[in-house]
Amino acid sequence: MNLFVSNIAQSCSEQEVREFLEHELGHYAKSITVHEIGTPKASATVELATDGPYVGEVIARQLQGKHLGGVPLAASGELFDEEDPPPG
Repeated sequence: MNLFVSNIAQSCSEQEVREFLEHELGHYAKSITVHEIGTPKASATVELATDGPYVGEVIARQLQGKHLGGVPLAASGELFDEEDPPPG
């Protein structure tokens, strides 16, 4: 199960993002991949060390709105929110 984190401040380094997520997620974070760091599209994918139903969404709700680099993060257990589907 994956957790998707977006709205990462352009000023954050990959190391800052990794350390923040490792601290916040603890043993739930199996691996962290940071994408497009330093751009407006900076995001991270966290492979969670659990496959329980709804665990990703519960963790996402806890992470949602926490600030990193002065910017509130957006987090989801799904790649796309139902309200914001991918362009077709």
